[in-house]
Amino acid sequence: MNQRFKINFLLTLFLFAALILLNIFTEKNIQNSWYSLSIMFFFSITYFQTEILGNKIGKGAAFIRTQLVLTFVKMILSAGLIILYGFFNKENAEASFFIWFLMLYLSYTALLSWMFYKK
Repeated sequence: MNQRFKINFLLTLFLFAALILLNIFTEKNIQNSWYSLSIMFFFSITYFQTEILGNKIGKGAAFIRTQLVLTFVKMILSAGLIILYGFFNKENAEASFFIWFLMLYLSYTALLSWMFYKK
């Protein structure tokens, strides 16, 4: 296992622990599988991005081009997941899921930025 995978995995474990703690310590019990699915979605996408971008380090324009394409793909897939959530939960859609999803998107994007742009 490389260092980037370990960092991604640790962030994922931390987010699952945060979800469990939210269930324990809040009145609102989140038993919806969409919350866990969204964590696994972002873990998978981030792993995919780190594997592809790891091969492009030091290649200049190819790295930037690949990063832009992968970011676009992640945005499209994220929008698709939110649309699926809305489609399957028409009556029971929760605003907290959208906040959770946004938090995950920003967390994993920050993780990618930190992994590839740190000096």
